[in-house]
Amino acid sequence: MSRPMTYGARLRELARARGAAEALRVLCADGSEEALGWDGLDALVDGVARALAARGTRQGDTVAYGLPNGVAHVALTLAIWRLGATTMVLDPRLPESAAATMKDRAQARLRIGAAPGQGDADIATLMAEAAAGGDPVADAVSCPGKIVLSGGSTGLPKMMCDDQPFTRVPGASWGNVAPALGFRADQTQLVLGALSHNAPLTWAQNGLFEGNRVILMERFEPVRALQAIDRFGVGFVMAVPTMLVRMLDHLEESSTSLGSLHSLYHTAAPCPDWLKAAWIGRLGAARVFEMYGSGENTGQTVISGTEWLTHRGSVGRGFETDIRIKDAGGRDLPAGQSGEIFMRPHSVAGRSSYVGPDAPPPRRDADGFQSIGDMGRLDGEGYLYLDGRCDDVINTGGVKVHPERIEAALLAHPDVADAVVFGIEDRDWGQKVVACIVPKPGAAADQASIAAFLSGRVAPAEVPKTMRFCDSLPRDGFGKIRRKAMIRDFAES
Repeated sequence: MSRPMTYGARLRELARARGAAEALRVLCADGSEEALGWDGLDALVDGVARALAARGTRQGDTVAYGLPNGVAHVALTLAIWRLGATTMVLDPRLPESAAATMKDRAQARLRIGAAPGQGDADIATLMAEAAAGGDPVADAVSCPGKIVLSGGSTGLPKMMCDDQPFTRVPGASWGNVAPALGFRADQTQLVLGALSHNAPLTWAQNGLFEGNRVILMERFEPVRALQAIDRFGVGFVMAVPTMLVRMLDHLEESSTSLGSLHSLYHTAAPCPDWLKAAWIGRLGAARVFEMYGSGENTGQTVISGTEWLTHRGSVGRGFETDIRIKDAGGRDLPAGQSGEIFMRPHSVAGRSSYVGPDAPPPRRDADGFQSIGDMGRLDGEGYLYLDGRCDDVINTGGVKVHPERIEAALLAHPDVADAVVFGIEDRDWGQKVVACIVPKPGAAADQASIAAFLSGRVAPAEVPKTMRFCDSLPRDGFGKIRRKAMIRDFAES
């Protein structure tokens, strides 16, 4: 078995073995492309590491940065790890004051910005210094490798990290879970999501660690993404449901076969049944995979398309993970009853803890099962079904409504491109169900027709009493909506 290696040492090894063979190709938002070989990427990482070291970065320091997808993001991440430092990726759209506060909260050595005047240095200056040349930088071990951000819907994101040395074993960069999702070494993979989110960052960097050619989109665009699969022979792609909807809508227009794709893996949010069934119908069940997990590393479930067809709506069984469902009083619930999901991985060594000022304690029971606030139920075979987040449930007229179920029904409407549902305070109902809807271009959607469409698909209490039509929704680079922020904005408008 191979020995554990740092990401920097593994890149050095691949650069020596593969030279100028393509490692990374960025599909830029302006239509251009930028490609880099293994040796070029390794040299660039050395240069960025030297520029960081010149600014005082050492092993054990934290470097924060908010950058768009691109060569610079990939190289900066690897350069931080090469120095044995810790990454903290920020949303590049985070206000300057909030980004500065996050640096202080993490006690980061540096913050690298996307433009001059942001942080302690901007990425263009850093990249220019990297091009000056110099000696290779010795690879050090980071511990932890990264600070992962979570939440932030009502304030600053929570910070999480584990206490393990940041090394991986070639061929097993993410244990047994990666092959269970169809991930392979020495393939071409496509990265659609923003690297400012942990899942796209993890899969992109694990791909490079495993010797994969990584095709990275600066900004997700459905037709270009579909055509990239055929053009580059992509075998593995991770997406979120909002991306899957847009790609499905443009399949015919893209004129693609998707023949090279052996794994379409989706995560991050509940996937509507109709949407998953459509992709299984297009690709075949054996090529569709799903994982449910969290940045806290509380555990995970995995399900293949084949399993899903006999357990429709499930996110799978615990993968190297045990699951309990508990009621509000902390009592274990039997199969079929919905409650709060508590999980415990078979190995707790990689579990993350909240860090920094005002870090909340984990919600764990006496046996080490932990909750992140999601609700669900188990069937008799141990398959998990999600019912949304505890704090997103809408209580309207005494009926508890899960917004994800309504959103799934809305997205099935032929004139709806995107939708989000939430509850607002109401004198008569306690909470009123509200939907913000983005119509498809040229569609003549109205509240009456959408309500009629929903009436046969959801319960009467689930039909939104208020619908607002808008041009777009404030989704982040990984397709997530911060529902609480939308509730606040809606109330203030």
